[in-house]
Amino acid sequence: MSDLPQQLINGLWQGAALALFAMGYTLVFGVLDIINLAQGATYMWGAFFAFLCVTKLNWPIWYAIPAAMVGAGFLAVLLDRLAFKPLRSLTSGGLVLWAGFIVFLLGAVGNLSQDIKWVTIVSGALIMLGGFVLDYRSGKPLRTREVPHLAPIISSIGATFILVSLAISQFGAQVSRFPPNLFPVKPYNVTAEAVISPIQVLVLGLSLGLMIILSFLINRTQMGRAIRAIAWSERTSRLLGINVDYVIAQTFFISGALAGAAGVLLGLAFNRLEPNMGGEVELAGLTVIIVGGMGSIGGAAIAAFLVGMIRVLSVAYIDSSFRDAFVFGLLILVLLLRPSGIFGRSKTVRA
Repeated sequence: MSDLPQQLINGLWQGAALALFAMGYTLVFGVLDIINLAQGATYMWGAFFAFLCVTKLNWPIWYAIPAAMVGAGFLAVLLDRLAFKPLRSLTSGGLVLWAGFIVFLLGAVGNLSQDIKWVTIVSGALIMLGGFVLDYRSGKPLRTREVPHLAPIISSIGATFILVSLAISQFGAQVSRFPPNLFPVKPYNVTAEAVISPIQVLVLGLSLGLMIILSFLINRTQMGRAIRAIAWSERTSRLLGINVDYVIAQTFFISGALAGAAGVLLGLAFNRLEPNMGGEVELAGLTVIIVGGMGSIGGAAIAAFLVGMIRVLSVAYIDSSFRDAFVFGLLILVLLLRPSGIFGRSKTVRA
């Protein structure tokens, strides 16, 4: 047990990064009552956005991290407009947006000459931009209907395959790594038996800082009050004059930015980026939001630290092959004893 302090530190910083991912996960669920299974793909693209900023644009990592968060945030908004909003309310702008996306995909993955490839990509992006504006400014939708609960989940799975395939086409299936010497490697002594590296300090500090900012946004700002109002009742929010579509877009942007930040931080910490990297953290994040309580942001944060500790301690003291078994064992136990989650509340009072 002499290395217990070291394992606790490892569980703490890994749990902090997982909390960022899970809080974005549960934020979307709290507003729309859907599980966005494409959150892992957004996490992956956030890491690759930072990778491109560092390797192609030669930006310092301090610029690459916020740029990746913004990129992942806009990707999440685009994901909502393509995969989720048409299920709720189909508009002419949504159809134009989809047409532009198909053109963009043909340019990105099609076997075209270099000149035609870039013309197709730019044309598709411009059509998508026009469709996005039309979708936002549309008055009466072409169709509004209630959709089965499984429809958004299936749509998000399809979006995941598209985003992962795009990443494979651009970066290949092999592992990518950040350039060396982005951070000092000399660790800091926490105790006589435990150390923490500079990148782990960054992961822990930035994660906690973003959690505090999110808590302030949700509880102390006009945007947060609008998000909580829609989580309570979308119909009542519309009657009160809240621009529901705009607030939903803000929610997806925040969720994507948090996922992107988690992707960059864990990608830097392990220095391992690959198109399928979102799959493992997505399952862990889903476990976290169920254990913490569906729709509870604070519960997701606390459950993420708990899951992070379980994963690290099970590897250190039992067997690495049982790491996920213990996590899912906790999930089953919570579902048996408290199906709403440790900090979950009934839907009628979810905020």
